[in-house]
Order: sequence, then structure tokens, then C-alpha cells
Amino acid sequence: MKSQNTKPQLRESSSLKDLVKMQPEVALFESMLKSKTLTIMVGVMLSSFLGFLYFLSKMAGA
Repeated sequence: MKSQNTKPQLRESSSLKDLVKMQPEVALFESMLKSKTLTIMVGVMLSSFLGFLYFLSKMAGA
């Protein structure tokens, strides 16, 4: 039986633009530009996380 290679072949000549587009932050930002709902969800989650960190910092100082 032949063994099948299921891993994608990576090209050695990946351009810098391709490498930047592979970053999850870039993909999230591009998706947020297309979706108002995603933008609102990310904003709410980010503000909730920052509020939680603020709460923890106030509790640690008390």
C-alpha cells in the first residue's frame, strides 16, 4: 500500500505578505472589517477582560 502524505507541502519561497496574512490577528482584523457583529463581540469581550483585570488589581491592592 502507498502511504498518503496528508500534510500540506510548504513552499520555501513564502513571501513576507503571505507570512503576515497567516497570523491569526490579521485574519481576525480582516474578518472584523467585514462583520459588525464580530466587531461588537470582540469589543465586548475585550472590555470585559480589561474590566476583570482592573477588578483583580483593585482587589490585590485592598
